[in-house]
Amino acid sequence: MGRAGRKGLTCILWVLVIFLVTYMGLVFTYRVDGYAVTIVGIIFGVLGMSLFVASAKIGGNRTRNYCGIFSGIFLWAALGEVAEHMGMFDLASWQMWPLLGGTIFVTLVLSLGHYIPVGMRFAMATFAAIWGLHFVMINEYEFMGRTSWITYPSCTIFLLLAIVFGYRMTRTRREDENMGYALALLLTAWTVLEYLWGWRIIPGPWMLK
Repeated sequence: MGRAGRKGLTCILWVLVIFLVTYMGLVFTYRVDGYAVTIVGIIFGVLGMSLFVASAKIGGNRTRNYCGIFSGIFLWAALGEVAEHMGMFDLASWQMWPLLGGTIFVTLVLSLGHYIPVGMRFAMATFAAIWGLHFVMINEYEFMGRTSWITYPSCTIFLLLAIVFGYRMTRTRREDENMGYALALLLTAWTVLEYLWGWRIIPGPWMLK
C-alpha cells in the first residue's frame, strides 16, 4: 500500500475511534437517562460548535480537517441522536426531507464555491453525509421493511461507492482529497454494515441498546 493509502487508513482509524466512543457514550447515557441525556447532548453540541469554529482558525491541513470531521460527528450526536431520544425532533423522519435537501444544497454551494474554510466544509459535509445516509436507510426500513427487496440494491450501491472511494483514497496525493475520500469510504462502508445489522446477518451495536 502506498503513502496515500496509509494516510487514508490513519484518517479512517481516528474518525472511527471518535465515532465509536461517541456511539458508546450515547448508548450508556441512554441507559442512565434523566438529566444525563440533556447534559451529554449539550456537551456534544458545544464540542461540535467549538470544533466548527476552530476548524477555520487552526493551522495544519490534517488537524484542521480532523476538527471539521469531529465537529460534524458531535453535532450529529446532539441534533440527530440526543434530540430524537428526548422527543424534540427526528431528523431521520421523512418529513425532514426538505430540510435535508436544503442542507445538502447549501453544503455543496459553499464547498464547491470555496466560500468557507476547508475545515468548515468538512464539518458540514460530515454532518450532511451522516444525516443523508441515515435518512435513506431508516426510511427504507420504516416504509418498506428491513428485509424489503429495495434494501438489497441500496446496500449494493453503497458497497460499490465504498470500493470507488477506497480506490480514489489510495491514488490521490492531496491531503484534503485523501481525507475526504477516507471519510466517504468509512461512512459508506458503515452504512453497508448497518444494512447487514438490520438484516440480522451479523451481530451489531443494536445488541447493546
